[in-house]
Amino acid sequence: MPEFPTCPPRGSSRLSRRLALTGLALWGLSALVPPAAARPEAPETSEHLATLLGIPAPAEQLSAALPAVRLTRLTEPSSLLVVTAQAAARVAARYGVAPAAVAALPRPAGEEARVLRVRLPLPELARPPALPASVLTHTVRPGETLAAVAARHDLSLVDLLSANLGRESLDDLTPGERLLIPTAERGLLVRIKPGQTALSLIAAYGADLTRTARANGRLPTALTVGDYLLLPGIQAESFHKRLIERRAAQAEAERQARVQAQYERYLSWQRDRERARREEQAARQAQYEAYLAWKSSPERQRRVAEYERQVQYEAAQALARARQRQQAAAQPLSTRAAGVNVSAGGGLAWPMHSYRVTSRYGEADIDFHKQVFHGGVDLAAPAGTPIYASAAGTVTESGYGAYGMNVYTVQGNSTLVYGHLSRTAVAAGQTVQQGELLGYVGCTGICTGPHLHFEIRLDGQAVDPLALLP
Repeated sequence: MPEFPTCPPRGSSRLSRRLALTGLALWGLSALVPPAAARPEAPETSEHLATLLGIPAPAEQLSAALPAVRLTRLTEPSSLLVVTAQAAARVAARYGVAPAAVAALPRPAGEEARVLRVRLPLPELARPPALPASVLTHTVRPGETLAAVAARHDLSLVDLLSANLGRESLDDLTPGERLLIPTAERGLLVRIKPGQTALSLIAAYGADLTRTARANGRLPTALTVGDYLLLPGIQAESFHKRLIERRAAQAEAERQARVQAQYERYLSWQRDRERARREEQAARQAQYEAYLAWKSSPERQRRVAEYERQVQYEAAQALARARQRQQAAAQPLSTRAAGVNVSAGGGLAWPMHSYRVTSRYGEADIDFHKQVFHGGVDLAAPAGTPIYASAAGTVTESGYGAYGMNVYTVQGNSTLVYGHLSRTAVAAGQTVQQGELLGYVGCTGICTGPHLHFEIRLDGQAVDPLALLP
């Protein structure tokens, strides 16, 4: 131990107090030297001590302040001496140790400063943790599972988990990951943490001391913090159960995520469908507004006036039809029908009892007829007026088609078309006779007002109905 002088000369008391207040520290180096080799070294020179302490003082002043100080290796491991006037608690806080690690040494006579010994913790030397000799390591290969590794080493899954308590999942194995494999004794492999000892763990888990020593190949007292301790006969059943529950919870979370994703796709589809519905509704509204504009247009007013004038000609039309009937009765059917083949030898009949002709075959009287050839005759009548079969035949179509609500009948090489009906009274495939009810006048499809579009096609070619009707 360093020897401290009695009171130094008065002329050097100022330097002595300066050394005391700056906290002169002398490190003990015995942690690096065996105790047997710890012995006082030769006194250091004043110049060397001044350089060591970093005090810009002449050698004679330093010698006067500390005339007989020696630097020595202390037998106490990792301790240092501090010359200071500060309290022990403050010195402990400065060096980051507990107050109990600071001890006061006898104060030299006549000195205000105290000498304190500070015990510093020794740094632990890095070394790999000790494993029981019967425990090996297995490097995970691509595609391997915990069950496959356990089967490879003749272990149960619980045995493998008991030796690898750091796992967080039963499924997530990474290639290159290392697993601990017990090859002799099966049991719980734990790592000693700070504050624990092998004996305290053996007592806490209720393991057999002798069996534990045999399983680890050494005395439990030889194990330190960081080493592995194998506790034979103890299984991590609760750990296994917890991992199973975690797997089930993860599977449930994934299922809920799939359901949520499916629900979100359904919501997206529903939004798309609603958007399409609104777009279709907007298109229909635009079409209806265009129809309303057409109803109040000068063109329609002109057509309405033309329909009114048509009424004046109905009497003349009735006389003309009477003459046509007389002429038809005097002519053979083959000449009168211009090639229409009928099964019973009867002629064609008008499809309505009361009507007026508003548009003739091939007439381009309205914009639509200017764009599309008018292949029939339009017979205006109030909505709901009955429509009858002009000739016997088989119904091939009944429903919406090219002319709104349609009925098509076929007999031989002739096809009769009844268009713009409000509703039909027959079904496709049904056989009708001449004069049988087919439906009612309407204004479906592209229509300017309630009427019947009546069309006759011979061998697929439209002909003028007025040339064939009586």
